[in-house]
Amino acid sequence: MSALLPVYPRLALDLVRADGCWLTTSDGRRILDMYGAHAVCPLGHAHPELTEALTTAHRTLDFYSNSLHMAVQERAAEAVLGGSAHLSHVHFVNSGTEANESALHLARRVTGRQTVVTLAESFHGRTLGSLSVTGLSAYRGRVPLDVPASWHRMVALGDEDLSAIDHDVAAVLVESVVSLGGVRMPPDGWLSKVAARCAEVGALLVLDEVQGGVGRLGTWFGHETLGVRPDMVTLAKSLGGGFPVGALVVTPALAAKVTHSELGTTFGGGPMAAAMVETVARVIRRDGLMDRVLAIEARIRSRLAAHDDVAVRGRGALLGIVTPAPAKVVRDALLARDVIVGTSSDPHGLRLLHPYVLTDAEVDVFLDALQAVLAEVPRG
Repeated sequence: MSALLPVYPRLALDLVRADGCWLTTSDGRRILDMYGAHAVCPLGHAHPELTEALTTAHRTLDFYSNSLHMAVQERAAEAVLGGSAHLSHVHFVNSGTEANESALHLARRVTGRQTVVTLAESFHGRTLGSLSVTGLSAYRGRVPLDVPASWHRMVALGDEDLSAIDHDVAAVLVESVVSLGGVRMPPDGWLSKVAARCAEVGALLVLDEVQGGVGRLGTWFGHETLGVRPDMVTLAKSLGGGFPVGALVVTPALAAKVTHSELGTTFGGGPMAAAMVETVARVIRRDGLMDRVLAIEARIRSRLAAHDDVAVRGRGALLGIVTPAPAKVVRDALLARDVIVGTSSDPHGLRLLHPYVLTDAEVDVFLDALQAVLAEVPRG
């Protein structure tokens, strides 16, 4: 019997090694990773520059608390900002849900309001604050949260009725791409309307880019693709290339309202995490990997265009593939062909969160396997 608490439905694979875009199991199987460890590995696995960065950081300055100045944190913050036209300050944390908790805290404190508006299809994390504003009922329903009506409201993605965003609202929290909720992009122009409504009533616009940031949509921040300038952005997943780290990124106007002890974390943004953030950002920009994810997307869309019953959603390295067969059946059939993908709340939707460094040959391995599976599995 495993000593691990059984909270994860694990695939029947015994993973012993990962390198590049490939996983190796104890029985010698080599499996193409089209899931990127849940969007965590933009540079693939065991990237030599990440290995060197982490080794060097541990050897020179492994950890100290945020009570002291450390230059590597400053460099990591500048790397996160990446010359943003409107964002100016970074608060490092440990995960995406902690980044969202920080955003919720700050929004409610600086506005003096309680209400947060999110999407009905959203997922923002499993800590109680983030869970209380998550839209997907499969996650909210697991904990008996008695959330007051004044605390949370929901709107549907693309809904033109934005009256729920009123003068009681502290923030509107929206994923740059609704990922777990089916890999859905905001309709063209819709987020601009949400931003305008926020400005009208004095609410803050927060973009949850935990999955859709760090170059995954073809721009460093997902909102740069979507044409809005949020007041806050939350990041994690790809940010540390496999090392646990998240970030809250804010505008100068919000930074000016932050005081000592406003937010805090013991481990967030420690020197090893900061070294990984700095390295991930450098490699993505230096190697043109934001253009690369768009090229991979184009290759996938081109090959699947011949299938009238298959739809491709999303952008860059955050894609949803909707098939006529149930997604879990297709996923399992792909795994039998040594390709791993994810699923979402859409029962027919596969989810790809692959590394940015896939070669064309590796993309074709996935596409060949998918086309073979689509020809074999029953629809329904």
